[in-house]
Amino acid sequence: MPSARRQKDSGSSRAAPVRAFVALLLALGLCAAWAPPALAQNPIADFFGSLFTPRRANPPAERRPHKRYRRPPTTVVRRGPNGEAAPQPAPAAPAEAPKAPPSFFIAVIGDSQANLLADGLAQVLADDPRVAILDRAKDDTGLVRDDFYDWRAAAKALADGPQHIDVAVIQIGINDNQKFRQPELRGLDPLSKPFNDIYAKRVEELARIFRDKHIPVIWVGLPIMRSHTLSNAALVFNDIDRQYAEAQGAHYVDLWEAFSDENSAFRASGPDINGVIVRLRSVDGVHFNKAGAVKAAHFVEPEIRKIIEAALKPPEIPTQPATPSTTPGAPATLPAAPPQAPAPKPIAGKVESLTAAAVSPGGALAAAPSGPPVAPDAAPVQPGRADDFSWPAK
Repeated sequence: MPSARRQKDSGSSRAAPVRAFVALLLALGLCAAWAPPALAQNPIADFFGSLFTPRRANPPAERRPHKRYRRPPTTVVRRGPNGEAAPQPAPAAPAEAPKAPPSFFIAVIGDSQANLLADGLAQVLADDPRVAILDRAKDDTGLVRDDFYDWRAAAKALADGPQHIDVAVIQIGINDNQKFRQPELRGLDPLSKPFNDIYAKRVEELARIFRDKHIPVIWVGLPIMRSHTLSNAALVFNDIDRQYAEAQGAHYVDLWEAFSDENSAFRASGPDINGVIVRLRSVDGVHFNKAGAVKAAHFVEPEIRKIIEAALKPPEIPTQPATPSTTPGAPATLPAAPPQAPAPKPIAGKVESLTAAAVSPGGALAAAPSGPPVAPDAAPVQPGRADDFSWPAK
């Protein structure tokens, strides 16, 4: 029995500390649960509070006042298969109004120099959508070798063809300083009088073909060339062209001074249409380059503008005829004339010299006025009036 009691006492003595520890834990847990916020800063209380106090899944976040803003629009960049930025489609351009077709056609005929002139005219007149340039020039051609290319037959086919032509621009002659190939004309030396007579007849015939079709002709002269032989021949051909083409109603445009220096000598460079000194001729000393062709076309443009404005000028509205009167025997009533604008006033009047002698319209000195002298006013002068010059004053 004593041993059993000792065993029981020893078991109860061992269980007492455990119960005391558990009781302490329970007391501390209850204190942490009911502790005020100030005690919650104790780490021991926090530990036990976390053991016995349930936590919310999502504690409320602290709200802070903030300004409302709009999110800027984002740009979506499309990426390719390798990560590179895919090209974005260009914005659609506004639809342009359809351009009206040209209504004025200029045919340029002649040799290779005329071919370059056609390019220059196309650039000079590019700002006028009404104009179209028809380049009908042929290289290595002229008026002498009609066995190679007959320009008179070609001009007749062009004037009679379906293509409407408003003006013909002709420049030809750089290949004509050679003999004729016809058997009856082979013995004629170039630039001799018989040669020039036949050449002048062909120039006149070529210009007449377009005149008969009521097509205005602008004949462009040859420029100066580096070779003295070719320049002398060009001078002869220019004189023939001016005389016989103008006789058929053509307008002649001279380019000699525009492409020569102050001594009338050849120069490869010179001022362009903007006044800048540039090269104007090709290396052969005969043809134009691009800048020279534009300059040559600049001298032809005024004649073309005159013809364009005359051809495309709107028709004038005819005046209304006289309205017959309903009364028998009464004259017809004419419509009232539209009011006319007053004549513009001159900027300044006639300049008169203050010291020059008076001259009559015939050039002689003006004579004194004839006739009896004009008697002065005989009315008595009123005292105190403006014309009272008596002294002392009354």
